[in-house]
Amino acid sequence: MLNSKNTFEQNIKEARAISDIYNYLSSEVKVPFSVDDLLRSQIVYAVSAFDKLIHDLIRVGLVQSYEGLRTQTPKYINEVFPMSVIQQMSTASIPPAVHYFEQAVFQKLKVFSYQDPSKVSDGLSYIWDEKQKWQKITTQMGSTKDHKEVKTQLKLIADRRNMIVHEADLSPASMQKQDITSSEVIEIIDFIESCGNAIYQLVK
Repeated sequence: MLNSKNTFEQNIKEARAISDIYNYLSSEVKVPFSVDDLLRSQIVYAVSAFDKLIHDLIRVGLVQSYEGLRTQTPKYINEVFPMSVIQQMSTASIPPAVHYFEQAVFQKLKVFSYQDPSKVSDGLSYIWDEKQKWQKITTQMGSTKDHKEVKTQLKLIADRRNMIVHEADLSPASMQKQDITSSEVIEIIDFIESCGNAIYQLVK
């Protein structure tokens, strides 16, 4: 799972680096248009980094469960795979059965988005049999907020990302782009990074 965390950290680092471009264009270059979309891209990249981290942790955790390297959760035990996959696994030698299992996991998970807190919790149930996930995550983050506030914050960030990606970040009322600031984006990335690292520490 360490590779998953390393990838996450690199993706977050790259999302942060866009601030340098934004700051340079804002202060040093006179352009006839707003460069605020660079800030919006940072939100998109940060949420994408988080989404990928959760996908990777679940995939690796499921493979570890299959290989007997971690405790199998009720959600894992009750998961259903196509018979074609079962047949491949039952006769596999080279590549081994775990290869087909991991490919099946990848195909199954790729249609899911792990950005909304309820979906994150449900996905983690494949590898983490914890009833109070967000309480644990909040504590691990060292947050002074209630776990419900942390869930709400993640949901609002995911909603903003979706508005940027699917609605050009336009306000439904004014049809003008919503305001965005560099400090707001930094706060969002800090939160995403803290939340992702907390989850990694709890499920690794």
